[in-house]
Amino acid sequence: MDYSSKAPYVILYEDEDCLYVYKKRDVFSIRTNDKLTYTHNLYHYLYLYLSKKGERPFIVHRLDYETSGVMVFAKSQIVKERLQSLFEEHKVERDYEAVIKEKIPLGKSFDVTNYIKKDGKHTSLVKENEGGDVAITHIKSSNYINIGTAMRVNIETGRHNQIRLAFSSLGLTLLGDKRFNGDVSKRLYLNAYKLAFPKESLLAKQEVEVDPLWVK
Repeated sequence: MDYSSKAPYVILYEDEDCLYVYKKRDVFSIRTNDKLTYTHNLYHYLYLYLSKKGERPFIVHRLDYETSGVMVFAKSQIVKERLQSLFEEHKVERDYEAVIKEKIPLGKSFDVTNYIKKDGKHTSLVKENEGGDVAITHIKSSNYINIGTAMRVNIETGRHNQIRLAFSSLGLTLLGDKRFNGDVSKRLYLNAYKLAFPKESLLAKQEVEVDPLWVK
């Protein structure tokens, strides 16, 4: 994959139904209320790209500003709704990698069930009976690198800040997570390297995976 382009994304695959891209870190998936993001967001860049061919992107899901990784955009409302329903039904496989500060035994697994409450832009962990949305995260330590332990992460649900909060609830420091751990590493060490849809997605390309940055 060519990361040399100054564009904040790389096109991985495209057909008449969808567009898979790799979103680089430090760019929003869609624009926010901040005027600086009105044109500097992934959706806008893809809109400009597809409009030249008489097409347009439809947002299916998002990645946080600091998170890099694979995303899919639909090219029609019908495909968008079909894919979003699969996300809502937890039928989409989403694999991430992360790096934590702590050195923990390799092969150690964590199956984390949290309840997350969102209040505007803020998210927090709450008890099961306090009205939060369930967030299920599977984490496994993979290998050591010079700055910590590389971790494989699979999410069954897609809650805002789910992975950050999962690590925080375990008392582990996700490198670069200023929001919940106050860590000021050079980047957020969180990358979505695989996205896989079931057969009922009806997509010609149902799985896209890029080479991980840290896990082996």
